[in-house]
Amino acid sequence: MEFIDQAAKGRSNFFSYLTGFFVILGLFLLGNSFLFIYLNVQFPTESLESWTQFKLADYLGRTELLFWLTIPFLLVFLGLIIHINKVHQRPILSIFTARTNFDWKRLFFSFGLVFGILALSLIIQGFSTSELKFQFDAKKFIPLLFVSVFMLSFQTTCEELIFRSYLLQGLKHRLQSNKAAVLISGIMFGAIHIGNPEIQAIGSHILIYYIAVGIFLGLITLFDNGMELAMGYHAANNIFAALVVTNDWQAFQTDALFLDKSQPGFAWDILLGILVVLPLIFFVFYKKYNLQSLKEKWNG
Repeated sequence: MEFIDQAAKGRSNFFSYLTGFFVILGLFLLGNSFLFIYLNVQFPTESLESWTQFKLADYLGRTELLFWLTIPFLLVFLGLIIHINKVHQRPILSIFTARTNFDWKRLFFSFGLVFGILALSLIIQGFSTSELKFQFDAKKFIPLLFVSVFMLSFQTTCEELIFRSYLLQGLKHRLQSNKAAVLISGIMFGAIHIGNPEIQAIGSHILIYYIAVGIFLGLITLFDNGMELAMGYHAANNIFAALVVTNDWQAFQTDALFLDKSQPGFAWDILLGILVVLPLIFFVFYKKYNLQSLKEKWNG
């Protein structure tokens, strides 16, 4: 059975998905409440309503704030797995891959490929601009390294579990269309980024990039019959953004190795990413893993 059809293995009625929605929403809100409880204890005289993410970073430190911001994803990840296993009555493996075993080699290859491409683009940027500032501080970077590798792995896997598994499979089960499932889940993935700080800095048109990435990850999940490649891509992208290069306006404010002081904008690198880099990564996956029957799966 194809990965996108795995919802048929268990209970897939409306009530099971409705309760799944409330599990996701409830645990996400619960996870966010931990930060507000902590802030009320630490800063009892402060009015928290007007606090921005940048002010929180000043008060808590960037790495500690990153830790608190990723806790909701850890809760949702664990809660959704339990919900799918107990309420949908499905094997846990079926929400990650249609293979007989989870393919860690696929995940690590995808991670290494994307991380390498991002590193190469940073090297090119370093030679072509003076806007990059090296800011390594071991006392700040080492805690960031542990928080990023551990917590961002859960954050990205949680998002993949929601959009490239639970939602993708659920939409296919309801709509009986691979194409509709990939497109709708990709658009919804882009829509959840509408509250990110970079939307205000760059403009709402940056959502085109998020939607394109969402559709791309849905496609490789569909064609490769599992989430391993998508999980590796997503983890590499976010961990690179946290550990290697940061700026003053992105979603994750960190003490990364480099600070990019260039002004935000819908630049050529974003268009290059959509039109060249994503197709190139797809081609590498296609050749390495001998992906076949693309037309049939897309029209399935």
